[in-house]
Amino acid sequence: MKKLLTPFVFASFISFIYTNAAFAADAPFGFDDEEEQEVIQERSNPDPMREMLTALVAEVPAEEVVNLPLKEDETFLALKKLSLSFKPKGQVLMLPGDRQHPNWPQGIAPLRQVLPEYGWTTLAVSLPIYKSAGVAKRTLGPGPLLGYSSKSSQPQKNEEKTDPAAGAGFLGGADEEEKEEVAVEVVDPVEALNEHRTLVEARVQAALQHLGNQGKQVLVLQGESVYWLQPWLAAGGLAKSAPLILLYVEAPAGADSASFAELIKTLGERPILDIYAGQNALQANWAAERKIAYLRAGNNQAVQMAVKVPVSSGDGTDSRWLTQRVEGWLRGLR
Repeated sequence: MKKLLTPFVFASFISFIYTNAAFAADAPFGFDDEEEQEVIQERSNPDPMREMLTALVAEVPAEEVVNLPLKEDETFLALKKLSLSFKPKGQVLMLPGDRQHPNWPQGIAPLRQVLPEYGWTTLAVSLPIYKSAGVAKRTLGPGPLLGYSSKSSQPQKNEEKTDPAAGAGFLGGADEEEKEEVAVEVVDPVEALNEHRTLVEARVQAALQHLGNQGKQVLVLQGESVYWLQPWLAAGGLAKSAPLILLYVEAPAGADSASFAELIKTLGERPILDIYAGQNALQANWAAERKIAYLRAGNNQAVQMAVKVPVSSGDGTDSRWLTQRVEGWLRGLR
């Protein structure tokens, strides 16, 4: 009798072990269903701008970092350098382009660091990332992320080229229901642009309030930032005599490059320094549109300059050219 029961008992024992092992595979050790769900909910998507600003704060001197109040408990990062002159000339407020930090190597960084030597207090602010309905066509390379004196990384010759279609295999076996789950919500480009304009205007107002009225005020707009401030500029947000410096103007998704030409008509004879990448065909075409608008507006104080050397050449030539031209132009203003 014992010999007949032994195989049955052994089979039952094996079945019990297999059942518990399968259950353990479905539920991770140490977590029940509710605890696992709470852990998943606590996970958040990475914030590239926050990560970029965190690295920036660790690089620049602590005395330059300023957290400006926005609303309630919300603040945003800015970099400030005080004038080194006995008789300060004024203040320069700088806005970087989309997905750029306030120490961006192309344009913002050399100006904010050098102009204080000539009597200007500089304040470069961080802006939120533009969540557009489409991908804006960039006309300039991304360049190095941090210190403007560092050389941009170049791709290695032996670096393997990736096939754009290689990633399609991950969705190759997906059925129609799975494809519907990854569909992206369509956003109106104009609505997205207007919402972002409101966010940028709030930061500009906070920055101007922080600077106060101490001498001449200059506004530097790089990349797409000029389009975000179009309504604000048209409504007289900036003093009529305040100089305006444009650096490498870009058109964000949802904006028309010709729309800025209409804005120029409302700016009157404001001093404007318009710097663009002359070796870039698209930037040169946009600059030609703006030149016609300056002439039609009768603005004799608008000056355009084309960068003679490739932007971010790596040897600092473009930075020296930029700082010399901007400082000389500001010195020549009445």
